[in-house]
Amino acid sequence: MSKESLADTSTSSSVQLRNNKNKRFFKKNLLPYWLLLPTISILAVLTIFPLAYSIYVSFQRFNTFGEAVGFHGVNNYADVISSITFWNSLGITLLYTAGVVAVEMVLGLALALMVSKENKVMSYLRWILIIPMMLSPLVVGIVFRLMLNADFGIVNYMLTSIGLPAVDFLGNSLTAFLSIMLVDVWQWTPMCFLIALAGLQSLPQDPYEAARLDGASKWQILRDITIPLLKPVLIVALVIRTMDALRMFDQVFVLTQGGPGRATEVISFLMYRAAMRFSDFGFATAGLFMVLVVTILLSLIMIKLLNRTEKTGGY
Repeated sequence: MSKESLADTSTSSSVQLRNNKNKRFFKKNLLPYWLLLPTISILAVLTIFPLAYSIYVSFQRFNTFGEAVGFHGVNNYADVISSITFWNSLGITLLYTAGVVAVEMVLGLALALMVSKENKVMSYLRWILIIPMMLSPLVVGIVFRLMLNADFGIVNYMLTSIGLPAVDFLGNSLTAFLSIMLVDVWQWTPMCFLIALAGLQSLPQDPYEAARLDGASKWQILRDITIPLLKPVLIVALVIRTMDALRMFDQVFVLTQGGPGRATEVISFLMYRAAMRFSDFGFATAGLFMVLVVTILLSLIMIKLLNRTEKTGGY
């Protein structure tokens, strides 16, 4: 074989080797990013772009026709901070969130403990318990609005049939606030129940067997074993429900429209009213970003609590 043919063979072999290396490099390093590209594109269109546009809107001034008329700087944020209505709605939102989340966590854990045993009856009962969270919040709000109606609602019919006076549930400040809390608890307790049940079913059984051998009571087992082991799961449920409750809108929109007066005007409904009824989109967007900051801070506090629990031996 001549020297020229040997050189050509070695050159072609090195080229082929280099091509194989490039293909392996592409498969190993670039292919995952190409596979993620469709998802990232959809995320950018549905999340990142609207978020960026909302930030832009929060710095704009709008006229009564909803048209942007110029840059307004941080004045929208200053208007929000100086608004008594905003702080009133924020207080109502925080009180509502604290109330419904506390009740839902307790009821969810209690229901999970009740149906944690494996048998057919408990299996059917679990399905029944999660039905409320599968319904649309608007549908739930409409049903409860009919049930709580002061003139022909079934609740007042039942009260009057046993000799009790009818109650204007949605016309009184206190009862209206408690009514929207009741609707939220009825619909979203199943979420806390599911999370707690999943946590219960994944707990190790060795500590329970040791506790029973030592003669521990059911209350002692719950207090000293179940709840400490469930802390990380319960904090996850707490974070999810807190973030969800802070942006609640549907029940207020259907049941009370923020009334009577401003007794049930949560932040989401206040900003809806500012944007859709008064065309003050800059104020509404700035207010919602303020609520976003509050939500992030509360979430960070609870996540830090979760991390501290895991470090001290929870789960």
